[in-house]
Amino acid sequence: MRALDEAKEFVRLHARHMGLSAAEIERVLDRIHDLDGVGEGGWVTEWSRLAAECHESGNTPDAANLYVLARFPCADTPAKASAARSAASATVGWMAETGAGEKRFARVGEAKVSFLFSRPPKTDAPLVVMMGGIVALKEQWSGFLGLSRRLGCAIAIADFPGVGENEVPYSRAAADVYTAIMDAVADDCDAANTLAVAPSFGGHLAMLCSARDERLRRLVTVGAPLRAFFTDPDAHAGMPRITRAALGRAARVSHDELAARLDELALAPDEIAALRIPVTYVASTRDEIIPCHDWRDASVLNTGLSVYAFDDVHGAPHHLRQTRLLTLTALCQHAGRRGLSSLLGLLTRRLMRIRPLYNGPVATGGTP
Repeated sequence: MRALDEAKEFVRLHARHMGLSAAEIERVLDRIHDLDGVGEGGWVTEWSRLAAECHESGNTPDAANLYVLARFPCADTPAKASAARSAASATVGWMAETGAGEKRFARVGEAKVSFLFSRPPKTDAPLVVMMGGIVALKEQWSGFLGLSRRLGCAIAIADFPGVGENEVPYSRAAADVYTAIMDAVADDCDAANTLAVAPSFGGHLAMLCSARDERLRRLVTVGAPLRAFFTDPDAHAGMPRITRAALGRAARVSHDELAARLDELALAPDEIAALRIPVTYVASTRDEIIPCHDWRDASVLNTGLSVYAFDDVHGAPHHLRQTRLLTLTALCQHAGRRGLSSLLGLLTRRLMRIRPLYNGPVATGGTP
């Protein structure tokens, strides 16, 4: 598949997550004939034009999401870097206008990490840290800030290391980003009681962090790489070019250096077995990035890993209702909303018939 065709397919899936109009997305994609160029038919130009129209009409959240698509998959050109800045600027303006949140900063060594933050009603409220993967920006998650007051918890949303406004390169040590954020908001909430909602590579870092920071109590993730993605030669050979490019950019390594870096990032079997936190893991049986035996093997090693597998591609974009229900249930449990979490749990089990495919070594239902 050509790089442009691959990018278009990825964006269709990401746009579904963002809630953007599928018809509008197709109209833009039909006009694009150049992934790297600018001008008529250029990737950045066409997405940025629609983003500017949304911004002018007052639809700032969609404008920010469209600027995120304009810099997809990574800000590797001046035009894409400019689009990323526009997404950040639009979101800051939206937060100021609506009071939805504010931009905060944390540090990991000399590197700066900015994040979006919504203060909770009370300082003893638990914390939720959200972090996406290598092709996402925190701005596309800004809608979650509104859950802070509804659920009574603090919410911090950060870019993945090496992505957006996160200056920390992706490595094992980058798991300290979670710790830095917890430290930065400790006076505003109960950071000792933290839930991570972190799809894809953000989930990988959360698992590494949980081994060294006991404040991280639980994880909800979708398609996180664990071990096989990093070590399996077949997974390396089949990796989409977009994923490879974004990984190299996040890790700040060249194409030739990437293979060695991947080996370093893999979780060892004993690390997976030693995970002390419960993990809700949404998997896809047709995932083009994460091998199925990655999560199958991990579920045997650790009984705290509950896998919900769907017949879908990476990120389970065609099962958003189920994924959001699982995530909201975890959020309500974390926020102490027992009645609501019980109701959501009942809805999950009875109406949508979602049960873990794997909970440790025993299959208990779900989609095989």
